[in-house]
Amino acid sequence: MGGCEGVFPPEKPVSQKQLPAYRPYYQTAAGWQQGPRLAPTPQGKLKAAILLPLSGKNADLGQAMLNAAQQAVFDASESNFELAPRDTAAPGGAQEAARAVIGDGARLIIGPLFAADVPAVKQVAQSNGLMMLPLSTDMSLAERGVYVMGLAPGAQVERVVSYAKAHGAHNYAALVPATPYGNLVSAVFKKAVTQGGEQLIAVETYDPSLGNLPDKIKSLAARKDRIGTLFIPESGKNLKAIADQLAAAGFNSTDTRILGTGLWDVPDLGRQNPLLIGGWYAAPDTSLRRNFMSNYISAYEKEPPRLATLAYDATALAAVLAKRGGSYDEAALTNPNGFAGLDGIFRLTPSGMVERALAVNEVTATGSDVVDSAPTTFVSFRR
Repeated sequence: MGGCEGVFPPEKPVSQKQLPAYRPYYQTAAGWQQGPRLAPTPQGKLKAAILLPLSGKNADLGQAMLNAAQQAVFDASESNFELAPRDTAAPGGAQEAARAVIGDGARLIIGPLFAADVPAVKQVAQSNGLMMLPLSTDMSLAERGVYVMGLAPGAQVERVVSYAKAHGAHNYAALVPATPYGNLVSAVFKKAVTQGGEQLIAVETYDPSLGNLPDKIKSLAARKDRIGTLFIPESGKNLKAIADQLAAAGFNSTDTRILGTGLWDVPDLGRQNPLLIGGWYAAPDTSLRRNFMSNYISAYEKEPPRLATLAYDATALAAVLAKRGGSYDEAALTNPNGFAGLDGIFRLTPSGMVERALAVNEVTATGSDVVDSAPTTFVSFRR
């Protein structure tokens, strides 16, 4: 079996006959209560549902995520597992999709994809005692029974700053967008830098339209000789504009170590942004998803979106738990030994957050190299 495997201590499998009816727990004002018995899924299968936008303006992304999930079924499941897709863009939206899959016997909900749909699905899932694995990257949605599968930017910042501090980086500054993402990573960056006594020289915040960027870069350039490490959590065209203007202002990769986040985890970053060559960022180890990408391209003749691995790993997790004869309850999902997926090892915590082991990568002229590998077990886990 490839892809995602549960890293479990040995335990005696539980047969389907030992699980004639599943009694879930659901949340009420008085706490978590045991709910009514749910009939087994047809033919002894353990069914998980995946809620994605399969029509409308986001249909291409939703279909790509479903393709990845179906690949996980092929790689990781056996005959006792069933995946039921449902369109969150259909009439009734995500909430009606959740009701429909629960009525069809689903015991776990994977998705929805967008943060705005999570509250409506959560209401239905919790009232029926089901856990859910949203594919969003909005960590504020995490809570007991709602395990947000997205790649948390805060952990990426902590990992790369920790590595930088351990390898001689000093005198930190940051240039961040005035967005929710920028606000989140800026707060984590400030805390990560100042813990232990490192000096934070400046944090400049620019408008996402880049209208005030020249003034912000001018402010940093005035303190250039004091800045040894510069954090830029940006991507795409904005990142290129920032890197070009910083270079024009006199910044270079010899005197200033540039740090980023998983947004840098894209091909040809150094070729497009020479200033970033030698820079560091934390992200899942890319080597783990190369076979998946190759298989996906072979099957669909195009590259999968970066988020596709989330759908794969969530589905493979559900398939592995079904294979091992378990159920989709809190104890099974939050096994402290975790799981191994396309984005490395991960574990779901009781708070709903997902802990991931991240590698630190260095940008090169032709791609990136891993300079500090991600842990392969939570026994030696570090960020």
